[in-house]
Amino acid sequence: MTTPFTAAYNKALECLARGAKSTRDLGRWLAQREHALEDVAAVLTRLTERGLLNDADYAVRFARSRATTRGMSRRRIAAELAKRGVARELVDAAITEVMADESIDERAMVDAAAKKKFRSLEKLEPAVQRTRLYGFLARKGYPPDLVRETVARLTRT
Repeated sequence: MTTPFTAAYNKALECLARGAKSTRDLGRWLAQREHALEDVAAVLTRLTERGLLNDADYAVRFARSRATTRGMSRRRIAAELAKRGVARELVDAAITEVMADESIDERAMVDAAAKKKFRSLEKLEPAVQRTRLYGFLARKGYPPDLVRETVARLTRT
């Protein structure tokens, strides 16, 4: 017969096999499946001790994925990681590492995203183009000054 701890541990391993999770996300996931909180805490401790659960590594992988494949800004990545319960100092370190390792220039990222989006807005009125482009870039999390500058440059006629 399996103990409640073993059942929770096995469920956690199954969950991690499907994809990486932050410590807080995995804890919530286990708690939602009605595992006792003391078992959840023990499972998280055991996984962390064995190196199977590491918020710093998770933050780096998450930031790299979002920055390189989705073109997300520093601010948006930080917000997403904070929502997943990753500590602020780990988030800042991960984003700095990824931006340096991948040689990511946020200005170039916003420019590329804006140009791509602008092609789909060419048939619209200039005011509508500006509004939609600004909203698109703002939702990606780029700094307002950079967004304003980029939108103004692309929508000049």
